[in-house]
Amino acid sequence: MFAVLATFAAAQLRVFADFSYLLPQDVRSVTDLRAISARARVLGTAMVAVEARDPVARGRAAVMLRDKIVRLPGVSSVTFDDRAQRDYAWEHRWLFADLTDLEHARAAIEGKIRQAKLDANPLFVGLDDDAPANRRDAADELRDRLRKAEAEHAKPGELVSPYGTLQMMVIRTSFSSGDVDRDKALLASLGQVIQEVGAVVPGIEMGIAGDVAVSVAEHDSILNGMVLATLVTVSLVMLALIWYFRSALAVGALSWSLAIGTLATFAFTRLAIGHLNLATAFLSSIVIGNGINVGILVTARYLEELRGGRDGVDALARALANTVAGTLAAALTAAVAYASLVITVFRGFRDFGVIGGVGILLCWCAAYLVLPAALSIARHHRMQPRSAPPIGRWLARLLPNNLAVTAIATIALIAGAGVVTTHYLTDDPFESNFKNLRSSSDAIDEQQRWMHAIDRYFGHGIDAGFVVAVPRREDVVPLKARLRAADAAASERDKLFGSLNSLDDMLPSQQPEKLAVLGQIRTLLDGKEIEQLPEADRAELARLRPPDDLRVLGDSDIPEALAWPFIEADGSRGKLILATPGPNIEVWDAHDTVRFAESVRALHLPDEVHLGGASFVFADVLEAVLTDGPRATIASLLGAILVVLVVVGRNRHGFVTIVCGLGGTMLMLACAALLGLKINFLDFVALPITIGIGIEYAVNIATRERQEGPGRGRAALATTGGAVAICSYTTIVGYGSLLLSQNLGIRSFGLAAMLGELTCLGVALFLAPALLWATAPELARRRSEAPL
Repeated sequence: MFAVLATFAAAQLRVFADFSYLLPQDVRSVTDLRAISARARVLGTAMVAVEARDPVARGRAAVMLRDKIVRLPGVSSVTFDDRAQRDYAWEHRWLFADLTDLEHARAAIEGKIRQAKLDANPLFVGLDDDAPANRRDAADELRDRLRKAEAEHAKPGELVSPYGTLQMMVIRTSFSSGDVDRDKALLASLGQVIQEVGAVVPGIEMGIAGDVAVSVAEHDSILNGMVLATLVTVSLVMLALIWYFRSALAVGALSWSLAIGTLATFAFTRLAIGHLNLATAFLSSIVIGNGINVGILVTARYLEELRGGRDGVDALARALANTVAGTLAAALTAAVAYASLVITVFRGFRDFGVIGGVGILLCWCAAYLVLPAALSIARHHRMQPRSAPPIGRWLARLLPNNLAVTAIATIALIAGAGVVTTHYLTDDPFESNFKNLRSSSDAIDEQQRWMHAIDRYFGHGIDAGFVVAVPRREDVVPLKARLRAADAAASERDKLFGSLNSLDDMLPSQQPEKLAVLGQIRTLLDGKEIEQLPEADRAELARLRPPDDLRVLGDSDIPEALAWPFIEADGSRGKLILATPGPNIEVWDAHDTVRFAESVRALHLPDEVHLGGASFVFADVLEAVLTDGPRATIASLLGAILVVLVVVGRNRHGFVTIVCGLGGTMLMLACAALLGLKINFLDFVALPITIGIGIEYAVNIATRERQEGPGRGRAALATTGGAVAICSYTTIVGYGSLLLSQNLGIRSFGLAAMLGELTCLGVALFLAPALLWATAPELARRRSEAPL
């Protein structure tokens, strides 16, 4: 019943792939982002591209697509051409004319009228040279511009590439692109429509780009990677357990215990956190790989007791009693390693620490509450212990005979690793390209291919842009002036802002002054003096007469098709500014991102002005990682040492355990340096976890040696070493399965964690027995030389 309830709760977990969910929700960049999201009409955008060599076929397919798409549920509008912009410009062409041009036209009309009066006077004799018959004046220029505007307005204006091979349309949805379920439904409908059109018009290639497609692709890449990693982990772990225990009933009991612990972990996650983020989405495979370790040790010791002749409650009790100290120390150390992440403010670390730490403890509880009952039932169904697995004996034979030399050589290797690590950490080991943390999949590659084609013909959008939201409409113009002033002394390449666009840019400038001039032109053209001009001139000038109903245009006069980026959820307009970083700032580069965010924040904009964009979120992510990463590592180290001293004791067993934990961690960092592995916010998690792992494996060898007798580290390796190796294998599989993820950041973490696992295992299998032998009394060392 508990498993059913836990499954129901865990199944409701959602994955939020947005970087903002890696930060505390009270960080300025996140609060600004949420404030803007609450104000803005958060609409999704999809771009459908139609490509063909035949322009006629391309146009036919595009029209069919448009007519089908506008009827799809969730589609708010479809921009098929720039008709709205051209209609708006033509309807208000008089106010969009340059004020200087209007003044010149007025002067030219006045000149024509004066000349006509003079020509009508028989006593007037002009002394100037005769003007050329073909001389053009300002009125002619204005008339030509109006003709050109009329011709432009009459064109179809479809969004077609210069050579006519590619056409696109922009779809705006009635929902946010963050609504993945509705995104998927819309993409499925678009895919169906594309198939239908493709069947009617062959030879056409069609694709989808935009944030709706990106949102689904990123979400699916993380979710699919998580599912695949879990399936691979479970499959490979089960195969290893069947080989090691050679008992389906034993493996079944162990699996049931692990399932309860894992389900409880993610049910807790649903209740305590509510969702998974980019850093915690793959914890299922890690919880399985790490959480099974306790159950393996308990099951292995139980089967060992059965082989020794004990049975029933006695065998089970001895198995639990002889493993509880070592597994508790290991579980607490691992939990402390995870818990060290909880003290950080970086939510990517904190949530990872909460889920991982609670998961380890819940799996430990399941191993001592659920597993004993499951093993009893399995024994009741005639579960028989096979002969002892040979892996422990193999490991004992691999251990060199001269344990003193082994200890010295291993410590020397760790010291060398310390030198490499020091150089690595002082030489900027951090990943500076955020593109190396995103996902890669066929769907993402296809979307990017179409996006690049659209950008090539129609120009880049504002993907790297951000939004500035002000509280009042009248604040926009002064704020834009303040932002532009920041770039006043900068060269074009070094400007902080690439563009600053607001609703004001869609309104004609100097409207009152233009209306005054246009009124004067209208008065001139309506006056009696105009009648003195030749009929042909009067007909031409009549085309220049401004309409009587001209007025100052306001925000509400701008068509919604043009104004939608500046319209908020409550219908208000004009309080948003769309901006882009300068040309020398790459938003995906960590150094540029931090520099840009610091420069903008150094302007000390009012608290009521909100800045929403990836640059500010990324900058806060970097700051949190650099601040919290070392803090979490130190907390993990101190916590692990404290647990060992309390549970194992201040003795040589505790000393050996601590040295092995530190040695494995140092070797992991050195291997990362030699492989050129860059540290990102996910890799940083691997460091405190590795400290816990280094303690976990060594402490089980050390506690078994205490039971076997002083100096008998080789004997401990022969018995418990096999179970430790299987524990490490399951964890390596859990981390290794992350290499199958489509997210590059998760792959990087998987590789770093695998390195830590391998180095900690190697130290536990070689250094721990050697140090246990070297620190034992001399008489115990002599006795330990006896054959196993």
